[in-house]
Order: sequence, then structure tokens, then C-alpha cells
Amino acid sequence: MKTENIEISNEKTSQIILAAQKRMVLYGFSKVTMDEIAEDIGMKKASLYYYFPTKEDIFRAVIKNEHQEFVDAINAMIERPISASEKLRLYVQQRVKHSGMLFTLSGAQQQQWIAVRPTIVDLFTEFTEHNCRLLIRILEEGTRTGEFSIKSPEDIARLILNVLQGLRMRLFREHTVHTSQEIYEELERQDMMFVKTMLSGIQTRPSVGV
Repeated sequence: MKTENIEISNEKTSQIILAAQKRMVLYGFSKVTMDEIAEDIGMKKASLYYYFPTKEDIFRAVIKNEHQEFVDAINAMIERPISASEKLRLYVQQRVKHSGMLFTLSGAQQQQWIAVRPTIVDLFTEFTEHNCRLLIRILEEGTRTGEFSIKSPEDIARLILNVLQGLRMRLFREHTVHTSQEIYEELERQDMMFVKTMLSGIQTRPSVGV
């Protein structure tokens, strides 16, 4: 009976997160209400508060779910029989999409993101470390196969993360004069230009498709 209750609770939690995610993608965090989320899954608002006391708690769960989906997708990609250079390029492409999703969830409003950031800052610290480990795997593979010439995969992984994070932060700060789509396209252009430059410096031989 106890196991059954846990499963029901987990299922309800997943339903709430999915419903909140769908609404936040469409309207952004600030314009979504607890009433709307509860209504979407046929739950009373009082019951919703049992699972998530605040909307910020739901947003935190949505972000955590997005992070996990990204990590799972990259782990699956790393297992594919493709070059390490292609894996690095695909990693950056997937990261751009992930950044765009987070921007959309926050309602494309910097002030809203700043307001909720204290409640999710630990998630991003953990996410950064996950990303570092993923990049190290790709870089170590390339070094092991002779595709890359790297002395410290961890140093290069952290350099890549720092540059990608810096580009994202700069572009998102400028969103008041650009549309969300323009920001996404420019972020993708700059990130891919960076990874191409990075690869030209660490590759020992050219790879097909990069």
C-alpha cells in the first residue's frame, strides 16, 4: 500500500510539472497562475499546494526536469558511433536549444528570471558540473582516439562552458532590443562559430561533417 501511494504521488507530481511546463512555454512564468495549473490537471488548488507550496517551487521542478532531459539526451548522443568532434558540435547545438527553452519558460523577461534565480541557483551549479563531466567524456574520447591533442580535458571543458555561458548571458541581457527568435538565432550563430574555432585548435586531423 505504501509503495502504491508513492507511485500515485510521483505520478501527480509529474502531471503537475508537465502541465506547468506547457503553460510556461506558452505564456512565461509570470503569466501562469496556480489556478490554471490546477485546472489543467483537474486538481483543486488546495491539493496543488500540497505538492508544491509556491509557483516558484513548481518552476524549480520544471527547470530541474529540463536539465535532466538535456543530460539524458547528451548521454545518449555520446554513445553514438560518431567522431568526438561531431559529438562536441551536437552538444553545443543541443545546449543552444536548452538555453532557448529556459529563456521561453521565464517569459523572455530578464526581471522575471532575476526574481526567481535565487530559488534555482543551486540547480544551475549542479547542472554546470553535469555539463563539465559530459564535455570531459567527449574530450577524453577524442584524445584517446588521437582525434584531439589536449593536455587537460577538464581545463578545456571548463573553458568551453565559461565561453558558452558568457555568450548566453550577454545576449539575454540585450533582449529588450531583439525578439526571442533573433536572440536564439544569434546565440546559435556565435556558439557554433566558437566551437568551430575551438575544434580547429584541438583537432589533430579533420573530421567529416565538422
